[in-house]
Amino acid sequence: MKRHDKREKKADHDEGVDVEANRVSRIRDNLAAWYADARRNLPWRVDRDAYRVWISEVMLVQTTVAAVVPYFERFIERFPTVQALAAADEGEVLKAWEGLGYYRRARQLHAAARLVASRHGGEFPREAAVLRELPGVGRYIAGAVASIAFDRPEAILEANTQRVLARWLAWRGPLSASESQSRLWRAAERFVPDRGAGEFNQAFMELGALVCLPRAPRCLACPVREDCRARELGLQDVLPVSTPRPKPLEVAEECALTVRSGRILVVRRGEVGLWRDMWEFPTRHVEGVDPAGRAAGNGADLAESVRLLTGVAVQVGPTAKSLRYAVTKHVVQLDARAAVGLSEPTRVAEGFIAAIWATLDDLEGLTLTAPSRKLAGWVATRGLDVLAKSVQA
Repeated sequence: MKRHDKREKKADHDEGVDVEANRVSRIRDNLAAWYADARRNLPWRVDRDAYRVWISEVMLVQTTVAAVVPYFERFIERFPTVQALAAADEGEVLKAWEGLGYYRRARQLHAAARLVASRHGGEFPREAAVLRELPGVGRYIAGAVASIAFDRPEAILEANTQRVLARWLAWRGPLSASESQSRLWRAAERFVPDRGAGEFNQAFMELGALVCLPRAPRCLACPVREDCRARELGLQDVLPVSTPRPKPLEVAEECALTVRSGRILVVRRGEVGLWRDMWEFPTRHVEGVDPAGRAAGNGADLAESVRLLTGVAVQVGPTAKSLRYAVTKHVVQLDARAAVGLSEPTRVAEGFIAAIWATLDDLEGLTLTAPSRKLAGWVATRGLDVLAKSVQA
């Protein structure tokens, strides 16, 4: 059944963004019919609960649906309501978020939940403008929650939908340009209907995820291919135009997997900077611009760095494991060296909260930085004795 609203009464000739009323109507109807059959069965679609919609959208920022599903299910089981999330300790939230990365999102999520509980009585605001007052909620997430949960006619624009729009309109400007973002947002506002906005926006995103792919779009399977200007012009494989990402900055680090009496040394970072308030194995920055704010090398080798950081005297052995990981705009080469502790922690350096000896079971309960979590899993498969023996060999 066709939907009609006041936006269909006139054509939009806004400086090249041409979305005629009949074309808008066709796209809405064809997209709705396709979505009714093609929609994926995702756990946040079981209802229109604003809390679940919000959690899923925050998790999906820079993360794939396949990766998010198990995290979403565990998070909702642990924090089933916004009140439960608001009442939780930040450490609990970070632990539940562990593995998704971008921990700032988890902290903002927690802060927003507390604001919903305290300022709005545990009920999510229905208006996008009010939703945007919550920490971490920008124009896209506000539009998604308002439209999906409350059927407000709010537009959305994220990775999938901006790609779809750029092809529908044969828009040739770089997506990252402010002019492109402004044009695409205006077009998105024309397409979203007054009624059924939530279903339309979900179908819009689903089309980009399943059909209008970044490479080799499946045009023959597209329900709106007849209204796609890029396909009409044979430009579907070259649009949208993306700005090349700058080359990541190379960083070198080394850390000490320090064992003593069946335990391993970990330190807790302070309240500022990357991975604030999280645990890691004592780490020395070697070269490059450090994303975690460590001084480059500190003029010390790894043994001296551990002593300066924790007061623990150590005997350092060979490299036991190497990792290469990306964080922010950096690519880090981390060499983890086996070490044996010869004394107890007596201090922590500025910018850190604590240094402790932890069992492998203890590590399971700590919120570790991403590289330390990977190393902890590797250590658990080999055992602490293996590390100690490699130092003494």
